[in-house]
Amino acid sequence: MKHTVQLTVEIEVEVDEDKFTPDFVEEFNRSMFHTDCIEDHIEHLAFIGVQQEPSADSFIEGYGKLNEMGIKLSKPQFVETEIL
Repeated sequence: MKHTVQLTVEIEVEVDEDKFTPDFVEEFNRSMFHTDCIEDHIEHLAFIGVQQEPSADSFIEGYGKLNEMGIKLSKPQFVETEIL
């Protein structure tokens, strides 16, 4: 039996905006993928947080150690699941 299941997840993402300097953003855009604003980073970090549930001292490609970048991710909370 095969089903597609839709999951709705909430995760809190906290960033130190001062760490997202023009130099950081330029290097990130060059080496990872293009971002237009800090919200793009927040969305990307939320996706990583749901996939990996990293700890504060985890190293994340493009960001380095989360605690050194002032990034905090809450534990993902599953709000809703639905078989489509």
